[in-house]
Amino acid sequence: MIGDSKTKPMEILLVEDGLTDARITIYALRRSQVYHRLTLVRSVEEAMKFLNREGIFSRAPRPDLLLLDMMLPDGCGLDVLEALERWDPANRPTVVVLTASHDASLRERCDEHHVHDFINKPVHESEFMRVVRDHKKLMIHSTPMLASV
Repeated sequence: MIGDSKTKPMEILLVEDGLTDARITIYALRRSQVYHRLTLVRSVEEAMKFLNREGIFSRAPRPDLLLLDMMLPDGCGLDVLEALERWDPANRPTVVVLTASHDASLRERCDEHHVHDFINKPVHESEFMRVVRDHKKLMIHSTPMLASV
């Protein structure tokens, strides 16, 4: 993470049950030089508690970016997307789906829920950087070096 005292870190919620996939995503994010603070949760239930600030997540920050796996042990990432539909659009995080699926119908359903982008798993650094470039919301939390990527 790179930042200074004037910049608020980007709050990132990673919803991923696979530890290998989580490590790869975290590594790509670190190498992206986006100034961030990341929280990892591993289920739909934990994601919902974090987003609704319940239980141990009562003081959780509102995420700026949600990196969301679709296949979770207790449900589907679509459940999380449906819950976000009830949020004020101004407060919804940028949502990027992490998926190993190439199912066109899943992508269509995600598009209906205003998903901003998709990254195929396993996450590759070049793909992650493409997402960084495509989303200006990420750029405001970056270093000058990243802005030129």
